[in-house]
Amino acid sequence: MSISKRLRPGRHQLSRDEVREHQRERIFAALEAEMSVKGYGDTSVADIVKTAGVSRQTFYEQFDSKQACFLASYERRQGAVVGAIFETPLTDTPLVRFASLLGTYLDVMSRKPEISLLYLSGINAAGPEAAVIRLKKQGQFVDGVAMVFDARTERQLFACRTLVAAISALVINALVDDDPQALQNLHAPLVQVAARLMDVE
Repeated sequence: MSISKRLRPGRHQLSRDEVREHQRERIFAALEAEMSVKGYGDTSVADIVKTAGVSRQTFYEQFDSKQACFLASYERRQGAVVGAIFETPLTDTPLVRFASLLGTYLDVMSRKPEISLLYLSGINAAGPEAAVIRLKKQGQFVDGVAMVFDARTERQLFACRTLVAAISALVINALVDDDPQALQNLHAPLVQVAARLMDVE
């Protein structure tokens, strides 16, 4: 069964670009559905196109390889996550802002835990290029946390990097354990850790 409805052949109201975008979204959805079950290594292009309901030609018109498709999907997903958590208004105290930011992040991660785990841990299987992109996205997270705490000194920036690394590791552990409540239980202790690292109340 395809992941979403195919466009009917013949005339329709969508432009060529809109059709292409529709197909791209179906491919991304199929990739997530397949890889969240089979993992990156055991998922083939054939699996993805079958689930997406598109042809191999359509796939390769958009992506050079499975890796290219995964990395595009990863950047899209992580970009949306970063965008969502940094919609936090810059009001109140830094620690309250961080608590709000962290709460949003944990909520996003717990909505589709299998997809979250795919991107947080599966990215390591996608090669050196994936590692570079992962570091870039993590750097954006660090920059956002630094902005929340108005971190400027090297000590403060190192504390932000440490905090983000701790959040990532603990979230992956909770996702591996398949315990959504464990994700939410991270909130209070991580806020306490942030208060100590950033020396704020």
